Amino acid sequence: MDFEIQAQQSSVAPYHIRKYRENDRTRVLDVFSQGMNEHIPTTFCHILKLPRTLVLLLGVPLTLFLFSGSWVLALVASLILLAALRFLSRYPWTKFIAMSLRMTLLSPSL
Repeated sequence: MDFEIQAQQSSVAPYHIRKYRENDRTRVLDVFSQGMNEHIPTTFCHILKLPRTLVLLLGVPLTLFLFSGSWVLALVASLILLAALRFLSRYPWTKFIAMSLRMTLLSPSL
């Protein structure tokens, strides 16, 4: 019985949640944007693990090496493909953030 009372007392957070104020707008938008941007590295790792991506990352440089005989060209192609995949993993999240900020979070009813 005593344990239940201690557990209930310790689960109460020492924080006070106040109502939203208009001067909180920039900080709220900042927190939202940062939270959504945290999904970009996970998306990039997921894209790298897809079978089609692995075939692309291995096939294109290997094909370039077989046709040109240049390791440098194959390495540059790999780096360009990785940069393109990074952009493709960032693009949907950036568009989502922009759309959300434009339509939902910037409305006066917040």
